[in-house]
Amino acid sequence: MRKNLSAYKQVDINSNILASDPHQIILLMFDGLLKGIATARGAIERKDFELKAQSLTKSINILDALIQSLDFDSQPEISKNFEVMYSYCIDCLMEASTSLNVAKLDEVVDMIKPVRSAWSEMPEDAKQEGLDKLKQKNDDTTAAVGA
Repeated sequence: MRKNLSAYKQVDINSNILASDPHQIILLMFDGLLKGIATARGAIERKDFELKAQSLTKSINILDALIQSLDFDSQPEISKNFEVMYSYCIDCLMEASTSLNVAKLDEVVDMIKPVRSAWSEMPEDAKQEGLDKLKQKNDDTTAAVGA
């Protein structure tokens, strides 16, 4: 039964990703990051070290993907600031993993929650502007490759 539920959740996640625009995908990543940290916190408290390791690995992978999604070409200063913050969060999660210090998990949550909130409350016109810039960048890349 548990395996079926897990498979259903995975299909639901995959369906959400396929139907999402880049803005929604980043929001899903923030949600997955926060969920992974919460799961790791519970695992540390229960001394379930296998689940802790899995959850923190997932969270670190999400932070790495967030770093990879930054657009250093069009927004170098903002991207660098986010890269520094996400890298610091990775360091905190790694420290929490080895020290079992849940305060480090709380520190990451305290940094990520406001970013997630701002991302979810972004006005539609700002989202569209970002999508337009992304489309233009992709069109420019395609034209350069085809030339």
